[in-house]
Amino acid sequence: MSERSTRESMKKQKVKEEKARKKRERARAKADRAYERKLAKEGRTTKSRKTEQDKYREVERKLNWAIGITGFLLIVVLLMVFFL
Repeated sequence: MSERSTRESMKKQKVKEEKARKKRERARAKADRAYERKLAKEGRTTKSRKTEQDKYREVERKLNWAIGITGFLLIVVLLMVFFL
């Protein structure tokens, strides 16, 4: 009987800790968003935001290359189809 109550109390404790962790994460995320908004109004960004922007630029650059190469290959194929 005591083992069962121990398991139940451990499970309740675990659920309680999980709820507290989620609550802390939500509060931290809310504070981070507010800080980002404040910096955006001032025209500045945080370091994490800069890295996100750098990653976006890198992906954008790769996509531009992929689109350019695909367009070039499409033109080559169409020229081959019509002139060969």
